[in-house]
Amino acid sequence: MINRKNRILLLSGILSYILFISTFIFAKDDTSFLFKDFNFPTGDTAEEFVTVSFDDLFDIFGNYSTLTDSQREDSWREHKGKYVRWKGIVNYKGSSKDDWNRVGIRHNVDTNVELIFSEDKKGIVEVVRKGDNITYTGKISLLFDRALLFRLEDANIETINGTTVDDLNSKLEEDAALSLQSAQISETSIDPESGESPEGEIILSFDGLNKIFGKHSSITQARKEGLWEYYRGKYIRWQGNVNYKGSGRNDWSRIGIRHTTGTNVELRFDEEKKDLVQMIKREDNITYTGKLSELFGRNLLCAIEDVDIVKIGDKAITEINETVSVVPNADDNDVIKEPEITMAESMAPTVIQKEDIEIIETPDGFISLSFNELDEIFGKENKMTETQKDTLWEEYSNKNVRWTGEVMSRGKGRVSGLRMGIKHKKGTDVELIFDNEKEELVLKTEKGDEITYTGRLVTRRGYILPYKLENGSIENIESVVKAQPTTEEKAR
Repeated sequence: MINRKNRILLLSGILSYILFISTFIFAKDDTSFLFKDFNFPTGDTAEEFVTVSFDDLFDIFGNYSTLTDSQREDSWREHKGKYVRWKGIVNYKGSSKDDWNRVGIRHNVDTNVELIFSEDKKGIVEVVRKGDNITYTGKISLLFDRALLFRLEDANIETINGTTVDDLNSKLEEDAALSLQSAQISETSIDPESGESPEGEIILSFDGLNKIFGKHSSITQARKEGLWEYYRGKYIRWQGNVNYKGSGRNDWSRIGIRHTTGTNVELRFDEEKKDLVQMIKREDNITYTGKLSELFGRNLLCAIEDVDIVKIGDKAITEINETVSVVPNADDNDVIKEPEITMAESMAPTVIQKEDIEIIETPDGFISLSFNELDEIFGKENKMTETQKDTLWEEYSNKNVRWTGEVMSRGKGRVSGLRMGIKHKKGTDVELIFDNEKEELVLKTEKGDEITYTGRLVTRRGYILPYKLENGSIENIESVVKAQPTTEEKAR
């Protein structure tokens, strides 16, 4: 006989079975509710975005928050790891090869958000510039207790100045295709001897190629190299200014041409063109032809081979050669020499003009300029007026440099931030400003240490104040060996 307890268990089982069958029958058209409280993996999941704005979080975590520490901690646990979509203005970009993936965003004052990008986003990071208004996404990962409030990882950029990144890439790809079609159509009409079309048209413009392959292009380097194969060997006819000439015995054949800023094209001449190269002076405006050779894809865009010079200024080379050939040889006795006038240095300071300076950018984004070279222009010994120096400084401001100097002081102030004084000649010649995350590295240095550092030129030196550099970074530290105190010093 079944006892009371077993009878209750049997009835419960039968009822449970009937309930399950009923549920399955009535809900067979929509069974999703059965899994409502379960979290089964269903393949790739999208990032979890929250609709909270930067201003909302600033009210919670910013300097003027009225919440208690406990409330802030609870809110941080709620938002950490979540993805956000915000709009802001690019305030800085990492300038070296080690911190290219860091972009600072301004929402109210100074830099409020630091974006960290992965390697596959390098192309889009290269496109944005300081001052761009961007829409970006990222995962909230770190909270700071200062103006720089958040760090966002896994960052991405969706729009730049109102244009989507996809549209920008599509436009560049279209430009590349149209330019390539133009080159292929014109190729049949190019004279292989002169590299020109019969009408003398420009087959490929510098601006067109620079838009596709230059440092501001958002196309990946791999894509650039693939596209370049269609352009390599094509002839061009361009006009630009001579930015530098190879001065050594082994590099006389190299001439750098400026189309925008700095050196944008390297011309490589054959031996038979040596006399032609000697005719050219720095800052000459020349029209040249040649064959596209090597792609650099930076500010220095490409190299041109099989080069010929068509014009210097508005004069054709053939016209210049004819003029030179008819100039009679003058007797030394017939030459009237100007009287040589010398003036005291204080009376006639050497005034350096913008066109007299040559700023060469290295492949990693720095300018090839030592501290001493810069100080010869802007230092106390230079007798130019402050106005003249200010005018020249515009050419150097915001350029990145890599120098080696001696640590004179370092510290962190509530208002002044993390700073270091560096000596190159005498006293503090450079004031280097760091982001707060470099505090440990900066404060472990000692006075007298020799360091190799990088930074962005912000303020030129005055009569008392040093040069000021921002975005400071230390690449190498040579610690000083402190001398042991003498017996006499110990006795004191």
